[in-house]
Amino acid sequence: MAFKEKCKIVGWDDGPFELEQDQQTPLIGVVMSGGRRVEGVLRNDVEVDGLDVTEKLINSVSESKHYQELNLIALAGVSFAGFNVADISKVARETGLPVLAVTRNEPDLQGFKSGLRNLPDFRRRWEAARAAGEVHTHKLQNHRVYFQTASLALEDAKRVLEVTSSASILPEPLRLADMIARAIVSGES
Repeated sequence: MAFKEKCKIVGWDDGPFELEQDQQTPLIGVVMSGGRRVEGVLRNDVEVDGLDVTEKLINSVSESKHYQELNLIALAGVSFAGFNVADISKVARETGLPVLAVTRNEPDLQGFKSGLRNLPDFRRRWEAARAAGEVHTHKLQNHRVYFQTASLALEDAKRVLEVTSSASILPEPLRLADMIARAIVSGES
């Protein structure tokens, strides 16, 4: 994929939640042309510590009116609503779109694995996390971001990060998805 500045991206992030109180949290997708113009907003809900985020992402993207125009799916990491782990390889395969999972902080894989052991279906969750592959790093605006990819070349991933990260070190669709999800849950972001 030769990433162009006006390629269409949907960036997904989840809303905040109270672990002992909430069963679900919003999953928000922001569709943008590059990192400049909002084209639409998608919403779904995912279970806290559930196993449904992979299917919800696949269905939300595939059934969206924006689907035919999309060039990339960006995710705020691979874990949503606690330990609801997205299988980014499956998302890429079933949607036919490359996936870029981005975080500000270096993933602590051993700590993550330890946390997963406290939940049912440990093996399924851990396999989804491992399927995301190697964690890469890239420097943006004097800060490092960490990312994993599915069906996306390393150089294309770096280009996406550079083109879409204008107001922060995260791609703009992810920054906006986070803001919208927070506003839905708490009334403001």
